Amino acid sequence: MTSDYRPDPDRLLAQVQREERERRAGRLFIFLGMCPGVGKTYAMLQAARQRRAEGVKVLAGVVETHGRAETAVLLEGLELLPQRKIEHGGHLLEEFDLDAALSLRPELLLVDELAHTNATGSRHSKRYQDVLELLDSGIDVYTTLNVQHIESQVDTVRQITGVTVQETVPDSILDRAQEIQLIDLSVEKLLQRMAEGKVYQSERAHAAFDGFFREGNLTALREMALRFTAERVDRDLEDFRRARRDSSPWKTNARLLVGVAPTPYSESLVRWTRRAAARIGCPWIGVWVEGVKPLRPGEEELLARGLALVRKLGGEVVHVTGNDVASALLEVARDRNVGQIVVGKSDGKRFWKSTLTDRVIAGSGDIDVCVVRPFAGKKPKRGSEVVPPAASRWKDYASAAGLTALVTVAAWLAAPLTGYMVPAFGYLFAIVLGSLRWERGATLLMAAVSGFAWNYLFIPPRFTFHVDKPEDMAMLASFFVIALAMGHLTTRLRLRETAERQRQRHTDALLRVTQQAALNPEGARGLEAALRVIESILGGQVALLTRQDDHSLGSGAHAASAFQPGDTEFAVAAWAFANHQIAGRFTDTLPSAEATWFPLQTATSTMGVLGLKRQVENLDFTERQAMEAFALQLALVLEKEHFIEAVQHAERLEEGEKLRRALFDSVSHELKTPIAVIRAAVEAGGREDPRLVEIDTASRRLQRIVDGLLQMTRLEASVIEPRPEWCDVNDIVSDAIEATGDALKRHPLKLDLPADLPLVKTDHNLLEQCLINLLHNAAVHTPEGTRIEFSAARLPQGIGFTLRDHGKGLGEGEERRIFGKFYRSPGAPAGGTGLGLSIVKGFLRALGGEVAARNHPAGGAEFTIRLPAETMEPSAAAIASGP
Repeated sequence: MTSDYRPDPDRLLAQVQREERERRAGRLFIFLGMCPGVGKTYAMLQAARQRRAEGVKVLAGVVETHGRAETAVLLEGLELLPQRKIEHGGHLLEEFDLDAALSLRPELLLVDELAHTNATGSRHSKRYQDVLELLDSGIDVYTTLNVQHIESQVDTVRQITGVTVQETVPDSILDRAQEIQLIDLSVEKLLQRMAEGKVYQSERAHAAFDGFFREGNLTALREMALRFTAERVDRDLEDFRRARRDSSPWKTNARLLVGVAPTPYSESLVRWTRRAAARIGCPWIGVWVEGVKPLRPGEEELLARGLALVRKLGGEVVHVTGNDVASALLEVARDRNVGQIVVGKSDGKRFWKSTLTDRVIAGSGDIDVCVVRPFAGKKPKRGSEVVPPAASRWKDYASAAGLTALVTVAAWLAAPLTGYMVPAFGYLFAIVLGSLRWERGATLLMAAVSGFAWNYLFIPPRFTFHVDKPEDMAMLASFFVIALAMGHLTTRLRLRETAERQRQRHTDALLRVTQQAALNPEGARGLEAALRVIESILGGQVALLTRQDDHSLGSGAHAASAFQPGDTEFAVAAWAFANHQIAGRFTDTLPSAEATWFPLQTATSTMGVLGLKRQVENLDFTERQAMEAFALQLALVLEKEHFIEAVQHAERLEEGEKLRRALFDSVSHELKTPIAVIRAAVEAGGREDPRLVEIDTASRRLQRIVDGLLQMTRLEASVIEPRPEWCDVNDIVSDAIEATGDALKRHPLKLDLPADLPLVKTDHNLLEQCLINLLHNAAVHTPEGTRIEFSAARLPQGIGFTLRDHGKGLGEGEERRIFGKFYRSPGAPAGGTGLGLSIVKGFLRALGGEVAARNHPAGGAEFTIRLPAETMEPSAAAIASGP
C-alpha cells in the first residue's frame, strides 16, 4: 500500500466478528414496505417460489394472506408448517410453531409479519425473537415488515399520523439482515387497491381511509421507507469501501452519547440517537447518572424502560454516579471520545437556575451538542408513586410542635430578664437543631409557628402581629431562610447518606459473594455460602445450574440450590444458557415461568445459569441490577475454577507426555543395538533354515516399530529440519518400493510415473519414508493378492502422489482419525503401532505439503500427497501453472 491510510482496528475487528457470526448463523431477508397492502407478502412468496425452483428446501412457517386471492395462489405447492394451537381467554388461537420449525430444519423458512406479538403461553412474547432463534440455529428466514414498526421510527410515525405503534422490532435485528428489499408502491395505486377492496374489506377500508391511510400520511410513510432504505444502502457502501481499504476520508472517531433519565422523554431521545447513529454508521452509548436522590417506583420503571431500549437498539449502557448530571455527562463524553451529545429541548429557562441543556452546552467545549424536541412516552403504571409513611410524617410534625412549645415556655419565663430578642435566638437555635433531624416540611412548620409565637408573645406591642422595626422583620425572615437552607442541606446529606449506604450494602454483598465463592478452599461450600448471601439480600430462593465438561447445561441444579427446577423450568434455563439472555418471569421470553434465569456470561463463555424465584409482583430495577452483578461474579469465579482445572490438567498431560517421550526415546535406543545384532546373525546364518526366516521377519517388524517410535519422538521434539535438495521422483519411488520389502511381494503393484516428471526440491529421506509408510500400510491392511496402484502427476498447485488399494476401504469418519497417533482401525492385523500415518502427516507438514485420505468411488482406500509448486524446478512449475 502506497497511501498513508491506516484502517481502524476496531472497525476491522467488528467486521471480522460480523463475518464470523454470519458464517455460523442463518441469513435474514426482509421485505420492507411503507404500510400494509403494498405487496410485501406477495413479493416474499414470489422470491420463495424462485428459491424452491433452484432446489432449496422451502417451508412456509406462517404466511398471512388476509383473504387476498392472488397471494393465496402463490402458497400452492409450498410445504406449510402446521400452526400451534394456544388457548387464551376462552378462545383457541393459532401461532407459529417454533419448535416444529427447528426440528424440521428447512433451508429457507417464511415467517410473515416480523413485528407480530405472540399469544400468551408462547416461548417468546414477540415474533422477531422467534426469528432470532431460527437464525442462531442456522436457518435462513424470509420475513416482512412495515417501516412504522421499526423502533427508532416510532416517534416520527406518531408525529405524522397521531398513532402510537405498539408492535415494534428493535433496529438491531435489521442490522443482522443480509438483504432488505424495499417493496414500493405509489400512494395513488395503494389508494386504488384499497378502494377495490384488495387491502381491507369494505367496512375496514372506509375506516382506514378516514384514519391511518390518509394521503398525507401515506406520502410521509413512503418517504420514510425510501429514506431508511437509502441509509441502509449508504452503510453497505461504506462497509464495502472499508473492505476495499479505500483511502477516501470518513469520520472514524464518531460516537454519540445520550443521557437516560427516569423521565417519559428518555425513550424518544434514545430512538432519535439510534437513528442518527445509523445514518452516520457510528457507535452510541446511553448514560445513566445516578444521583443521591432515591428513585420512586414510577421513576424506576421509566429508567428501566429507557436502559432496556438502549440495549434493545444496540447501544452501550454506561452507569456513573454524580450530583451534577451535566458535569457527569461531559466527563463521560470526554473519557469515551464522544463527538456529539444528544439532549432534549427544555420547556423554558428557570429564572433561578439554568437548565440541563444550557449547562451541557456551556461546558461542551469541542464536543457538538444536538438539541432535539423529545416526545413524552408511556407513563408509568398508576399507583407506583411512593407516599412516605403517615406515621413517620406526623411524628416529625408533632416533635417540631413540641420543641417549639418548649422553647416558647422557656422564653416566656425568662422574658423579664432577657428582653424580647433572646427568645428569637432561642427559636433560631431550635430550628437549626430540628432541621438536623426532621424532614423539610416539619422544619418549615416549626419556623412558621416560631415566627408567629415570637411576634405575638414577645415583640412590642405584645399580643399583636404588628412589627415596626426593620431588624425584627429581618429576624422573622431569617427564621424561614435558615429553615429552608438547613432543611435543604440536611435533606441532601440524608439522601447522599442513604444512597451511599445502599451502594455500600450492594458492594458488601458483592464482596461477600466473591469471597465465599472464590476464597473458600472447598468449592461446593463456597458456592453454597454465596447463594445464601444472595438469598439474604434479594429474598426468595436461588438455584444454580453449571456447565458440564461437554459445554452443555447440567440437568440438575447445584447441591446448594434452594430449589430444583422441573422440566418446564429447566427448558427456560436451557434457553437462557443457549441464547445468553435473561429469560423467565418478569421478562419478555417465557414470562409464564416461575423463576427468572440469568446466564452466567463472561467475555469468553457461558458458565451456567442462576435462577431467582420470588413471590412478588415485579422485580424492580435495583434488584435486577444486583442479580446481574451477582451472576457476573459467580460466572467469573466458575470460569477461574475452570481455567485452574484446565491448567492443572494440561500440566499433568505435559508431565505424562514428557515421561512417555523419555521412555520411547530410551526404549527405542536401547532396542536398536540388539536388533542390529539379531539381523546380522540371521544374515550370516543364511536363509535355508525356516526358523532363521521367521526370526528375520520378526526382527524386521520390530525394526519398523523402533524406527516409528524414534521418528515420532523427533516429530514431537520439533527437531525435524528438512534438508531440501533437487531429487528425481523416480529415484524416491524406487527406493521406497525397495525399502518396503517383503510386504509388497504379496501384492501386484501398478506404477504410473510419467516420463516428464520434474525434479523436486525436497528432503529425499523424509519423502521416501512417507511413501514407505503408505505402501506398507496398503500392503498389510488389504487381502493378499489385491492390486496396489501408485501414481505421480504434475498439478497446477505443485506435484501430487496418489496411492490406491483394493481393500475394504475406510470406516465412516476415519478419513481424519487414521492420521492420529496410535490409531488402529477396527479389525487391523496385529503387530502395528498406529504411528505410520501420523508420521506421514508430520513429515509432510515439515516439507510444506499435505496428505489426505478418502474412499475411492470404485472401492478401496485412496491416499493423496500434495507438495507445493515451490518444490518443483522453475520451468516445470511454470508449465504446471499454465499460461
